[in-house]
Amino acid sequence: MLFQDIKFDFEDLSEEELEEILDYSDSDKTFNDRYTLACQVLANMIKNSNPDELCNIEVVDLAICKLLIDGNVKISNESHSIH
Repeated sequence: MLFQDIKFDFEDLSEEELEEILDYSDSDKTFNDRYTLACQVLANMIKNSNPDELCNIEVVDLAICKLLIDGNVKISNESHSIH
């Protein structure tokens, strides 16, 4: 999956959607999935030599939460691989 193909703008989200993402981000229950996806996202960014996208870790975390909430990415618990 190419993460750059999935586009959303946090300014276009409703207050309810933003609250859902922030709650998801604060949850310890979602940490393993978010960490697994974060490792892959960061590895892809580094591989593609795009350091400008790494400047705001909070935005990266919220984007990861949005990808998981929307079901754009599934984490396999057996091998911690991304589908």
